[in-house]
Amino acid sequence: MQPKNLLESLRDRVVHRSQIGKRKLDRAATQRDLDKALRDLGERYRALVRSGRVDVPDDLSREMEEVRRLEEKVEAEDGEIAALEGEHPSRK
Repeated sequence: MQPKNLLESLRDRVVHRSQIGKRKLDRAATQRDLDKALRDLGERYRALVRSGRVDVPDDLSREMEEVRRLEEKVEAEDGEIAALEGEHPSRK
């Protein structure tokens, strides 16, 4: 292969790999946006359920129970952290 053809081939591969990398970065950004939208949707749905404006379908009862359990766990852990932050360790 001639040096000119080798350089063109190398350049084409670099451009191609750059395009793939950019598409992967774009996809990662889109996935983050999707994750945020799903989280926002879930939070709004949970708020509607808690306010009694929406009933939980049987298909989602297990997941909603897990969310409730985790919310209680977070609250308990927040309490533990607050208690620890309120303590004044003795100094020597």
